[in-house]
Amino acid sequence: MPDLTPTRPASSAPVPFTHEQDWFHTKTRTDAWAHKNVRLGFEILGDLDTDALLTAVRAFVTRHDALHLQLPPEPGPHPEQWLRPIGATEQVVACQQVAAVSPEQFNRYVSAILSRDCVTPWRYGEQRPFAIRLLRYDAGRHALLATFQNLVFDGRAHHLFAHEVWRDYESVRRGDPVPVRAPSFAEAAARQRAGTTPAQRERALADWRERLGFLARTRWVRADGAKAGDGGPAAEGGMLRAELDGPTTAALRHTCERARLGLLQWTVGSFVHALASRTGRTEVGLWTSMDSRPPRDRDVVGMFAASCPLVVTDADGDPDAVRGRVRAGLLNALKHQRLTAAEITAVTREAEAQHGAPVGRDVYVNLRRFEGDHAGVRDTGALRITADAYELRRIAVTDLHALHLRCTEYRDRLLIDLRFDGLRVDRPAARAILDDVLAAAAAQAAEPAG
Repeated sequence: MPDLTPTRPASSAPVPFTHEQDWFHTKTRTDAWAHKNVRLGFEILGDLDTDALLTAVRAFVTRHDALHLQLPPEPGPHPEQWLRPIGATEQVVACQQVAAVSPEQFNRYVSAILSRDCVTPWRYGEQRPFAIRLLRYDAGRHALLATFQNLVFDGRAHHLFAHEVWRDYESVRRGDPVPVRAPSFAEAAARQRAGTTPAQRERALADWRERLGFLARTRWVRADGAKAGDGGPAAEGGMLRAELDGPTTAALRHTCERARLGLLQWTVGSFVHALASRTGRTEVGLWTSMDSRPPRDRDVVGMFAASCPLVVTDADGDPDAVRGRVRAGLLNALKHQRLTAAEITAVTREAEAQHGAPVGRDVYVNLRRFEGDHAGVRDTGALRITADAYELRRIAVTDLHALHLRCTEYRDRLLIDLRFDGLRVDRPAARAILDDVLAAAAAQAAEPAG
């Protein structure tokens, strides 16, 4: 294990927490969140140049300073973090030859290792906030596993790792140089913290207070009339999945541009309209993930993603008007996202005390947008690389939301997952909501170009 200093050296300046780091750290300390690291797992078949891959991974870890962050061994509610650069001789990838009797046994072993790393808490002050492993079965079969502490790594960072490591692998193979510098997380965090005035913070608090109040007074109920979380008979939840192919996605994106909507904004607006129409609600409250990176920081690895409440009025009205209100709400929520964990906690308690009920998280929307085409499998001729190749083992995922919409946009397709809890929303209702979204997408994509 590297000899990591558990206290900040005098020569190392503290790095401010982003607002999202602050909120995440507070939740993990006070809300009984189950720890889960960000994970990646690649199956690699073919003639792998191990040295080139190790060089590419090391280059990524070395140039992104979020992966150099250290915290005290026992961080309190307001810990300091600082940077400790990767040492010249420090090992960043653990390599292992696996003595499996078959590829199937090797894959089961890899899944077990990834599952263990996924739920292993970060030992503050003792280890780097990542664990990267290269497992070898034979010359033609390897697995690259990477897990990152969520406090320093979000969905955007996940995408950057997958893109940059394989890009740099090809560069090393060709003898080309790879980048040695990347946009600094420490600098981006400092800019974020300095970018909110007291007046803006007061407006943000008022905005949050209004939205949280709505979520506290309009909780969803189960089919038997009991509020969610009150116990009672279990029901079977599940997941519905859909995919818009390349031509449909391109046509829909074109119609969205005419309406000055992003594809994800359009999808959330269509989901809200379908939800309102199917449930008879005129107002819909939901939580949505928000990436607060400004355009200049799009390639910064770090934690800039958090959830934010959103309320849409007249949600069962004209679909185009609903989408416009969702777009405005998302932009407004992003503008008012930058509050401290203490401020969010205080305004949440205020809303709950006023309405005599906890703030609901019945509907959640997770949005991710990646550059480039969707490539579950990448075939370079020499290598066949499959992303997300290894399932987690013996890990159950519990979703507290009645509905959880997950949208992932690529250049050539849109992936939509809709999870339902079975208690407040059953399978037929979830199926009808998703079908309405897909029907709206097909109709819009079929509109003639104007």
